[in-house]
Order: sequence, then C-alpha cells, then structure tokens
Amino acid sequence: MLSEASARARIAGVTAHTHAGNKEAVDTIIDVAGQVDADLIVVGNKGMKGARRVLGSIPNAISHQAPCSVLIVDTTTYAVLATST
Repeated sequence: MLSEASARARIAGVTAHTHAGNKEAVDTIIDVAGQVDADLIVVGNKGMKGARRVLGSIPNAISHQAPCSVLIVDTTTYAVLATST
C-alpha cells in the first residue's frame, strides 16, 4: 500500500517518502512528523457523519497533536493538482 501511494506521487511529479509504523495511525504519523522535522502533514478526510464524527477522527486527532501544520483534504470529491519544480 505504501509503495503504491509513493509510486502514484512520483507519477504526479511529487517526491514522497514513506514510513511504516507499528502503533496506531495517529501516534505513528505524529512520531514520524517529529522525527523528520516535518513542516506540514497532509491527511485525507472521508467526510464522516453522525456518531463517528462525534467520537473523533484520525485527521482531527492529528490536527490537535501535530508538531507542525496540518492540511486536511476532502477525499470525497477531489482533484489532485501537482506541479514539479
């Protein structure tokens, strides 16, 4: 899954680095962001509704715990715009 995501990013002209972890998703993302001194975390949001939204979501938890800025992208209807430099 990580290699597929990385390959899709490369095709779009984006340099991507993947990191696997053995903790919960939020903890792994926060840990890696700190380890690599990230400037920005980009995370998708499926647009949860109802009880699941009240209980919280991964993007919400990341946005409250991240050591850097967080961009939450609506993945229910999206277009990927990429530029290469």
